[in-house]
Amino acid sequence: MKKLLLISLCSALLLGQGCFKHREAPYRPVTATNLTQAVELKTSVERVVLARQSIGALSPELAQMPKLKELWLRDAHVEGLTILTTLSQLESLDLSFTRKAAFPAEIFALTQLKQLWYVGNQLPALPGKISDLKNLTYLNLDQNNLKSLPVELCSLTHLRWLRLNDNALTELPADCGKLVHLQRLYLRRNQLTKLPESLKEAVLLEDLSLSNNPLSEVPAWIVDLPKLRQLDLDGCNVTKLPADLSKMKSLQVLSLIRCPLTDAERTRIREALPKAHIAF
Repeated sequence: MKKLLLISLCSALLLGQGCFKHREAPYRPVTATNLTQAVELKTSVERVVLARQSIGALSPELAQMPKLKELWLRDAHVEGLTILTTLSQLESLDLSFTRKAAFPAEIFALTQLKQLWYVGNQLPALPGKISDLKNLTYLNLDQNNLKSLPVELCSLTHLRWLRLNDNALTELPADCGKLVHLQRLYLRRNQLTKLPESLKEAVLLEDLSLSNNPLSEVPAWIVDLPKLRQLDLDGCNVTKLPADLSKMKSLQVLSLIRCPLTDAERTRIREALPKAHIAF
């Protein structure tokens, strides 16, 4: 009876105060999907989406858009990026699949940049000047040809999300533990055989994906990451986990699919982590 009364009350108030604590609609930035539209909205446009378009050099008119914060060029044919140096207010930039193997120097002028996508460009190396982008919180370098990372990457202390899937990394910088705000680290399908011990200093780390790396040993310190909730070791050469798993109180999901674990080790892991969802 009380449940029915609550439902009726919610229905009666739905157009007024309602039963929901947060009733405001999500913010929608003023968006243009081509340059002509962007020019028409130049005093108010906040996001310009030119994905999959052939646009040659970026138009100087972008510099006349004072509220422009996001520029999406995914899979676009872009020849010149010089205008980027004038977009100092830009916070989000997507240059994925733009066929630029050399990292554009113009990006380093974007000191307010918070989000950068540079996926699928066959990038062989990341310049050390990446440290100029000190406000980055999200960096996606999936599907490139990176074999190593510059130590300067570790100075991006605001970084919370780092994606490096589908590269050729054989190691991580020794100082990557300096990424003290890092929450998500994705390293699927690389050539990693070990993790630097400094990573234990990234105490905010929640998601760590290492699937399909030739990793044979899980370091003992991994159990000391207090917020680790998802650990993906799918397809690694791991035969056992650290002896004491009792500290992994935040762990929710553990993937050990295709790992050469003995039945006894699987039983031990299940018993040590009764609250986690474990996939073998």
